[in-house]
Amino acid sequence: MPALPAAVGGWTLRPAPSTPVDGGLPLPATARAYSVLRGGSAPAFRVEVQRVLSHPLRGCYPVGARDLLLSLLPLSARSEPEAAALLDALARALFGADPRCRRVMAAPDADDVPALERYAAGHFRPVAEADLRERTVTLMVVEPSRVTEVSTALDDMPH
Repeated sequence: MPALPAAVGGWTLRPAPSTPVDGGLPLPATARAYSVLRGGSAPAFRVEVQRVLSHPLRGCYPVGARDLLLSLLPLSARSEPEAAALLDALARALFGADPRCRRVMAAPDADDVPALERYAAGHFRPVAEADLRERTVTLMVVEPSRVTEVSTALDDMPH
């Protein structure tokens, strides 16, 4: 599991407890959680990163062994406008930390319009909906240009 650097796009990342702020179940041991701060202020976001293969989403969409699941949770309404730039910086940092990662995914609730807009503004694109045991999510992905620029035209395939 790649670790994020201590600073990303002008933000400071600090390791956070594995138990979510809403009191939900702790993250698996293979996941990492961070508090995200700007300057010396209180945390503005909580970031959680884990391998998709260690999450129930692994059976919902074709995933690679190095694909990551990213969750960004705003901790105040004031931080919402900065979420898109942070998501973009986080995705770039994750691709830099693990060059063999081909996809960073997000899975906001399908009916959570602010979250869907937040990820879309951060360059994540929706690819499918998935029914998990407790909710329906929209799978959103961002991929590096080295993946998206590969031609799939039959004439370009080796024969």
